Amino acid sequence: MRCEVAHSIRGRLRVRYPAAWLRAQGRAVESAIRSLPGVRAVNGSAITGSVRIEYDPLRLAEGTLLESLARMEGRLSGSEVRRPARSTDARVSPGRAPLWRLAGASSVLCAACLPLPTPVVAGLVLAAELPSVMRAGTALGRRRVDGDVLEAATLLLLTGRGQLVASSLLIWLRSLGEYVLARTLVSARRSLRDVIGPPAATVPRQEGATTRRVRVADLELGDAVVVAAGQRLPVDGTVLQGEALVDQQTMTGESLPVERRAGDPVFAATTLEHGEITVRVDRLGLDTAVGRIVQAIERAADEKSDVQDFAERLSDREVGRTLALAGLGTLFSGSIDAGTAILVADYGLAARVGVPTAILSSINGAFRQDILIKGPRVLETLARIDTVVFDKTGTLTVGSPRITRIFEYGPLPEDELVGLVAAAERPFHHPIARAAARLAAERGLRLPEVASTVEQVGLGVHVRIADRHVLVGSRRLMERHEVILRPALVDEAAAHAIGAAPLFVAVDGRLAGLLVLQDQLRADAPAAVRALRARQMRNVILLSGDHAEPSRVIAESLGLRHHYADLLPEDKAHLIATLKADGRVVAMVGDGINDALALDESDVGIAVPGGADVATAAADVVLLRGGLDRVVRALDLARESIHAVRRTLDIASKANMVVVGLASFGLATPVVSILLSHGTTVAAAIVNAGTGATGPLYKSVS
Repeated sequence: MRCEVAHSIRGRLRVRYPAAWLRAQGRAVESAIRSLPGVRAVNGSAITGSVRIEYDPLRLAEGTLLESLARMEGRLSGSEVRRPARSTDARVSPGRAPLWRLAGASSVLCAACLPLPTPVVAGLVLAAELPSVMRAGTALGRRRVDGDVLEAATLLLLTGRGQLVASSLLIWLRSLGEYVLARTLVSARRSLRDVIGPPAATVPRQEGATTRRVRVADLELGDAVVVAAGQRLPVDGTVLQGEALVDQQTMTGESLPVERRAGDPVFAATTLEHGEITVRVDRLGLDTAVGRIVQAIERAADEKSDVQDFAERLSDREVGRTLALAGLGTLFSGSIDAGTAILVADYGLAARVGVPTAILSSINGAFRQDILIKGPRVLETLARIDTVVFDKTGTLTVGSPRITRIFEYGPLPEDELVGLVAAAERPFHHPIARAAARLAAERGLRLPEVASTVEQVGLGVHVRIADRHVLVGSRRLMERHEVILRPALVDEAAAHAIGAAPLFVAVDGRLAGLLVLQDQLRADAPAAVRALRARQMRNVILLSGDHAEPSRVIAESLGLRHHYADLLPEDKAHLIATLKADGRVVAMVGDGINDALALDESDVGIAVPGGADVATAAADVVLLRGGLDRVVRALDLARESIHAVRRTLDIASKANMVVVGLASFGLATPVVSILLSHGTTVAAAIVNAGTGATGPLYKSVS
């Protein structure tokens, strides 16, 4: 990409291009950027090569804007159509270092157990100890006496006293623990990448009049691939020919398969239920919509959890106590071997291997259940959630409302009203826009051209069609534009009484009509609320931007005492902040642009299947499939993870206590102590690692 980000804050981005390139392409660049939905203003300077872009962060994520800039640059440079795919295998493998270290440690342990000359074995053991000694030297250079110093001192003491088997066993167990952790990390990353598609998956690519099966990783933009029933789409693209029913729940949240035909967009990680289509490749791998979610998770995957930080600090603080206990044990038992046995009783391996293995295994298990958790810290916070806040539309309800009644208050006939609404909402993909488009298609209406569009998030849309100014939206939008709503009062009240939402239409400042939209409560919503209460939540709350009456109907049907309506996006975020200030640990569950601020403000934001790009970018947990039971399952997985961490630390603590007790009475040799202390920790890590490695995610494309 030619451009580089010079400055970025929420809603404003400054990028720099080579000045000569921008002088030649400046007008085309500004025009292309202004055409992007959500962009408010563009100012370029051919002298400095910089372009300042102001955009609506609720409609357009920064990552999406940068990708659009890259595609625009490709078009202007004539290099967009045939760009190689970005590899989906990057960062999956941690290299062979852990395996080679384990192999080397295994060889040294075998040599120590065989009747080989002592100097040979001692040399091998010392060579294996060298990395530990170097780490200890680094720590001492920083004037720190930590776990690395304790480990090196223990190994050198064992070797110096001729305890070569004990020393090599300690090296081997630590190498085995590091290998288990590395394999767990690889498994988690592969599970995450398998959300996009298995690396070895193949797909038929059209080549002239024939097709040839190629690896998905070898596809390029502009290729045409054939996808049949039962297969998962490996790319984001456009249907060229054929018809199919596609399960798009992962991307759009629609619970039923939708019909896709020539010209329709399709998405990676969705599945063909019936039919066959040829798809032009528009985006690949990490560039797809689901790939962007994967990238966000990978950026957070290498962070340490708070509990791991605590365990490592505890391990370092305990070094002095361990040395003191070793000295006392030596004096009490009269044996240096007893003191040496106590030296191995530390928390270092539990902190460096046991804790992260337990957490990564839980994250891996979540990936395999279509729950994408953005890092260890999110998992930890999720385990502490005591208040769950739900958005109403599209989260507790199905999110596919239908227009059930149309009222006219002026000269415009019903079909013309529907056409105006569908045309005004055409650039958008939220439930109201889909409902209007569906009704217009059912009636076979030809939609008028829209000259300009201004969206007011949470309120509605203001468009110009021919020489008419059209407002489509809520009561608040109409009141802001001083539209008189008196003729619709009775019809509005009747809509609210049945839990429906009124959508007002005004033309040239006068009320023209009212459309009644009715949504259904999700079938699994009552069970999800009951399950959350059974898990001792302090509160379950409903938020909505709709009128109070439909929100009350939904809340009462779910038995929710706390519900808030008529909220703008910033009002939702403010309510979340108030709950947090009250000491609550809050999870916000939502799906739309209107929820992005609240998702970002909450301790853990959870985006349900089919959430808007901005919502999934703001969320900490992204649910790809399933219903609201996935919210409950995410909470359970987080709590199970913390239980596994506590179990690992408890095992290490009790094993260390046993070692200290036995060694103090001269009943534990260094080998026995190592097996009790480190062996149990590694065994717990192996058990935890196995819990996250179950079952495939999807059917293979091939």
